[in-house]
Amino acid sequence: MSDLEMGYAHTLDLVSQDEMLAFVDASSMRDEGHVLLLSRLPQRRLLEHVDLDKVEAYWVTSQDVNGAIQPSLDQIYDLVSKRLENHTGLAVIEGIEWLISIHGFSDVLNLVMRLKDSLHRKPWTLLLVVAGDVLNPVQYSQWQREAPFWVIPKKAESNIIDLEGNETTTEHIKEEALDESEHHSSLSFLVRIPREGYSVDVVRRRILQWRRMGLDVSSAEPALFQQSDDAGYEIYKSVEDKVRWAVELDNRLDILMERGYVSEVTKMRFRVRQLTGLESIESRIDELI
Repeated sequence: MSDLEMGYAHTLDLVSQDEMLAFVDASSMRDEGHVLLLSRLPQRRLLEHVDLDKVEAYWVTSQDVNGAIQPSLDQIYDLVSKRLENHTGLAVIEGIEWLISIHGFSDVLNLVMRLKDSLHRKPWTLLLVVAGDVLNPVQYSQWQREAPFWVIPKKAESNIIDLEGNETTTEHIKEEALDESEHHSSLSFLVRIPREGYSVDVVRRRILQWRRMGLDVSSAEPALFQQSDDAGYEIYKSVEDKVRWAVELDNRLDILMERGYVSEVTKMRFRVRQLTGLESIESRIDELI
């Protein structure tokens, strides 16, 4: 879990929810233990960021729906403390500032202290996600004593993947996923998935990567539910080809942007990310270039 220490509580000062969820997703991919996430996002939104087959996720909400947990300090304590009794892993609680607005700082800090007691000498790490600017200097100091602030480490320089080497397709997918957080605003070519490397897990990971780039790849989702991998791969392959076309067009739009076609590029770039009208966009780019 990076430099997070087992048996301790840490606090992440929330700067970017996307970055935080990318860290959770990367942690779940390492298969080093269980990952528990209490989030302010419902599962249908979390699907855009994490693989819910690998992350035990709950939506913290006052709504009474499946997969949700009430913003009750006792309910949160009961759920997390029970998980700490088994396995090993990472527990992430998001939306601390919302809990403070409901219950007050002292009660939420008391929850953290109770969880720390449950966490002691357990092979778990607790990460509390809070917008630090909601704490006054005294509160910040008190919180820091119980759960020191921590930052997500920047990804170290990674070696270039040898596409002809011995690494599996799944390893390529994981390596690319770790690099996603640095490329939200641009599209990039990803390693093609060959038929022999295709699996539901691999294509699910790829769909998550595409979504993080801002692409609408809902047309690939039926591939996840095919009884035949051959049928699933055909669906996936058609979307992969379209995505690669979109990436190529997006790169060419950079040239038009430099030439001052700002308004038109903005409109075309939106359509590119929707994977719609690619042929007409290509024709228009050819005219302008």
